[in-house]
Amino acid sequence: MKGSSFIREGLIYASIYLALLLISLFIPAIGLITMFLLPIPFLIFSRRNGWKASLVLISVVLFITALAVHIVTLPFTIVAGFGGIALGSALHQDKSPYEAWAQGTVGYVVGLLLTYLISLWLFNINWIEEIRKTIDQSIANSVELIESVSGDVSQEQLKALESQFGNIPSMLPSIMGILAISFAFITLWIGFKILNKQFREHHYFPPVKKLSFPRVIIWYYFIALLVTFIEFENGSIWGDAAQNVYVLTGALFTIQGFSFMFAYADIKGLSKKMPIIGVVISLLFSFLLLYPVRILGIIDLGFSLRERLANKK
Repeated sequence: MKGSSFIREGLIYASIYLALLLISLFIPAIGLITMFLLPIPFLIFSRRNGWKASLVLISVVLFITALAVHIVTLPFTIVAGFGGIALGSALHQDKSPYEAWAQGTVGYVVGLLLTYLISLWLFNINWIEEIRKTIDQSIANSVELIESVSGDVSQEQLKALESQFGNIPSMLPSIMGILAISFAFITLWIGFKILNKQFREHHYFPPVKKLSFPRVIIWYYFIALLVTFIEFENGSIWGDAAQNVYVLTGALFTIQGFSFMFAYADIKGLSKKMPIIGVVISLLFSFLLLYPVRILGIIDLGFSLRERLANKK
């Protein structure tokens, strides 16, 4: 009886995923919303049955989507499946929301890496080369636009364009990491809403003011920062690795800075709307304000700033 119930539940969630996948592919108007819902069936199934059973589910879904839909849909299923299973198995093991977020981030990274390898192997598509071609075309279009407006393009202008966009292909790992962090958070937030409503569970993120990362990332950040000052050959693995670590840890410090805003508002008895407004303004004027927010996160984590303010109060 338990086996038949397990199979029936797996078929239900596989059907829900396939329906969401078809909607995402063929109804573009709502496809952006349903794309964020694709990992939810895997998350719920993994939450209820654990990761081993979920690997069976994703294997069946991969087989069905490759045959019944199209082999091109495999990357969607791999990313959504591994991300959802990582999040759901963390909840199955009763890990904290932030631990689940971290585990889900790893799941999404694994899914994105597998998608990259499959794209290279099955479709002969190299993401790095495709990004480089797109950037080269964009630079050529920009040069044509500048020439049509102000005449010839100087070597300084051309070098500025190349230096501005030329590092993007080598930043693919950090881009994937930031995407994984974002998708894991959104998926977990939606999953909490559904689990709480449909299964009467009680999952909530702790207050943002309590979010704090391990202090060891400060060392990763500053070591990577120092390495970026070393002049490596173009395309050097060490230079690219340091740059990616610098960007990823910088993103974590920005989140730490946002968390400090909420903690500071709570300590000073300010309205909860104040830090929310601060975050929105920082994102709207990211080119000006995100770096100061990052510095704020470094100071908070390195010198236990919020604890010092709380103790003074």
